[in-house]
Amino acid sequence: MMHTPAVIAALLLVSFLHGDVSAKSTGPYLSVRDHNKDKNASKWPTRTVYLTPDAQNTPLDAAVAHLRPPPPRVPPIFDIFVGISAFRDGWRCGQTLLTAFARADHPDRVRFGVVDQVHASDETCIDSYCKMAMEKWTNDTRCRHRDQIKIDQRAADESRGPTLARHFQQRLVGDEEFCLQVDAHSAFTRHWDSSLVVDWTAADNEMAILTTYIHNIANHINADGTNKLASQSTHLCQTKRGGSNNVRNVGADLLFHSKRPQMQALWGAGFSFGKCHAEKRVPVDSHTLWMFDGEEFQRSSHLWTYGYDLYSPTPHGMMVYHNYTAVPAKFYQLSAATSAARGIEQERANNRVKFMLHIPFQGQVDAEELDVYGYGPVRSIDQYLDFAGVTFAPNQVDTQSCHQLHWVPYANPEAVETLLPGWKMLPVATEPAAIVAHFLRQDVVQNDPVFVDGRKPSNQGSRGVAGVAGFVVVAGLVGGIFYATQDRARPSQHT
Repeated sequence: MMHTPAVIAALLLVSFLHGDVSAKSTGPYLSVRDHNKDKNASKWPTRTVYLTPDAQNTPLDAAVAHLRPPPPRVPPIFDIFVGISAFRDGWRCGQTLLTAFARADHPDRVRFGVVDQVHASDETCIDSYCKMAMEKWTNDTRCRHRDQIKIDQRAADESRGPTLARHFQQRLVGDEEFCLQVDAHSAFTRHWDSSLVVDWTAADNEMAILTTYIHNIANHINADGTNKLASQSTHLCQTKRGGSNNVRNVGADLLFHSKRPQMQALWGAGFSFGKCHAEKRVPVDSHTLWMFDGEEFQRSSHLWTYGYDLYSPTPHGMMVYHNYTAVPAKFYQLSAATSAARGIEQERANNRVKFMLHIPFQGQVDAEELDVYGYGPVRSIDQYLDFAGVTFAPNQVDTQSCHQLHWVPYANPEAVETLLPGWKMLPVATEPAAIVAHFLRQDVVQNDPVFVDGRKPSNQGSRGVAGVAGFVVVAGLVGGIFYATQDRARPSQHT
């Protein structure tokens, strides 16, 4: 049966966006399970979700399917900043620094910034590291790499939770190209610095952030520090409500046969790697005191609305592992944590988040510097909630994001274009087809009843069908233009 060029183009788009069924057995897939730890609760069965990451940077909306995120920019020589916020964890923090320097391909290009929250009697992170360094490099007369470590030492009694510490941590970032955040109790493997950049580059997105809940140290690192490479990576896609009804991640699901970073909607605090311009452009809110549940959702939503995209790494990008044994101390065990002041500070912080999300609340709120720590101007918070499958509507539950996600073009690309001179999200329309596509896009947004206030519906299936329908119309117009003008022998300028 003969197909018109428009139908062929539509079929190709469907195949490209949704993948070939025959490839499911060998392609990447998620094993999504019920993370409910209540033994008395009924659980839904673990399900398999097949993915098509080769299409993830292609928007679902066919009218803008030619758009792509900015390509990665990797200079030939670069430094990596590693940020750590430690709480009374000196020995393990020192071990983290030691494995990073000892196992990097270019240790001279690694810089650390450590917010070390300690009591006066505690061994500090830097003292612990230098003691280990002198034992490892016995010929050195001084602590090797000491001048590559910035320390912001603070009294543990003044701690107000991880977000305030990470706010101070961001101040330690210098002119490094890449920034990595890990917990103070992590272990690096050989070639981690080179391998992380290779995996990040594979996302094909300058605004990519690799992030996940990393595997346990046990059984993943050889005695010589080489990486055993896990047979699967981890992927964040489920949410629930935690303390103060804040959104929090629910564990991590396993991702099999991952060959390139997999787009996701959520961010994990224990492993985050990307360009340092993210740390400089998207500040951690210093007014969310005592917040633990809710920290990661706030970070993911802020990064995304500033134009960043989150991806889980492949096994080749999981070059750092986590020590999941009990921490020696916790910030909420402080005497200040049981004081009356904590209750007020925590109420103000939680209500601050609700205020920014337009959720009703009662009580006091910290409304200072909302212009500094609000959501970004590139994509809206409503777009993010739709993307992440998170809802605050009464009597509704989160739909989650455990499926193939697709890049969402910037509603306001100017901020990213200013950051990246020479890159423009919207190419110059030099073809009649491009002009037609532009006006078709405007008509769909303004007149299609499935759009509300210019925002796409939450059902990705509906978006896919509407997108393909739009693509068929555009393809038909393109085909007509092509046949009408082919005698001109003019080369195509489509982007």
